[in-house]
Amino acid sequence: MNPNTKAQMEELWLSQRIHNAFVKTRELLESEEQRSAEIQRVIHEILEVSHLNTVSTVTGDGIYPENRIDFQPYMEKYHCSMDDVTDKINSAFAEIAYGIFQAQPEYKGLYTSGGDVTVAVCKKFQTAGLSLSDEVLPLAAYGQFLTGDFAGIHIITKGGSQGERDAINRCITYLKEKLYI
Repeated sequence: MNPNTKAQMEELWLSQRIHNAFVKTRELLESEEQRSAEIQRVIHEILEVSHLNTVSTVTGDGIYPENRIDFQPYMEKYHCSMDDVTDKINSAFAEIAYGIFQAQPEYKGLYTSGGDVTVAVCKKFQTAGLSLSDEVLPLAAYGQFLTGDFAGIHIITKGGSQGERDAINRCITYLKEKLYI
């Protein structure tokens, strides 16, 4: 993970009342049982405190250098490419988002960081695409899901490490304004 992304997330956490759940990324790769358990743990953690927070974030623990994963052993273990390993992680984040939205229909907005995560979320939510209506800042777009399980959900998607230190904070503030929260 890019150090700029870490700085952006920390700026967000310091600037707004937010509950963050860290995903133990390694758990998503060890086994199907551990992957499923970690996904459910994070969903439960967010739902348990959702009534206390306007915004919740789900962040991979790889944001901190000491938690970064060497993908090579997993590529060997599963006889797959690095893209396959990262797809497994991205799809887990999509499953977490989907589980939260399924359990809490009052959630109306979503922020995603990085094209691969956004694609995984769109697949999981079975949206035909995004109706983009505004640029929040360079490489950060605002729009809504087209069709699918949650048509009309508001979304901001930003290039992973793009923007200044306040970029994610600005995106979340923009999304809150659009949702009147």
